[in-house]
Amino acid sequence: MLSVLLLCVGFGWLANISISVYAHRALAHKAVALHPAPAHVFRFLIFLTTGTRVRAWVAVHRKHHAYVDREGDPHSPVVHGIAPIFFAGYRYYFRESTNEATLRRFGHDCPDDWLERNLYEGRSNLGLALLAAMYLGLLGPWLGLLGFALQLMWMPLCAGVINGLGHHAGYRNHETRDGSRNVVPLALVIAGEELHNNHHRFPRSAKFSTRWWEFDVGWAIVRALAACGLARELYVYDRKWRPGAPLPAVRPAEAAPFEAAGS
Repeated sequence: MLSVLLLCVGFGWLANISISVYAHRALAHKAVALHPAPAHVFRFLIFLTTGTRVRAWVAVHRKHHAYVDREGDPHSPVVHGIAPIFFAGYRYYFRESTNEATLRRFGHDCPDDWLERNLYEGRSNLGLALLAAMYLGLLGPWLGLLGFALQLMWMPLCAGVINGLGHHAGYRNHETRDGSRNVVPLALVIAGEELHNNHHRFPRSAKFSTRWWEFDVGWAIVRALAACGLARELYVYDRKWRPGAPLPAVRPAEAAPFEAAGS
């Protein structure tokens, strides 16, 4: 049973890191520029561990920011209620992710190469089929089925925490025009996405933590990639700012050497 949990947490952590760094920071907000090598790794991991179509994820997330906590927000607990979003938020996401108007308006500047059209988006369910085969091969039929079932619950649960609790319960560092909250201590599991109020105050910042004791795993990954010459932050909130001081604007960092995050 321990092997099931370890494998599930491991794949889940890779899924969260890939979504946070690549789909969220690099694509949706253009806060980070990634070298093609890690970008392709993240694309494959999202395909393998979630079956998520990246363009759809980006479009739904951008619409969330455009209509946050008011009519039009695809998954706001303020609009739809905390229980539906926390326990069944994936239904709201799926409905919006198949809305062609949403995809056309908000799904721009995403990869559109052969891999995306013919595999990652065109046959996105093949990733989950491959993941199921890996579970069965590593754990055997019964434990493998159990592990895969738990894996299928991972992303909806994380989404419920971020989109549900992240707009319902927790603490606020910043006054914003929405109900965003920071939810801790989940940093190691949700890749920094639990710092939701910080993100809504500085949506273009590649760094989500704003207090010294907050830890943003996704930012740590970005900095590690940058140290290897594989990433460059484009925007980050002013690190000289301290809580209680006047709010700064998000400042541009150095120009990035990479054309795009996934092409």
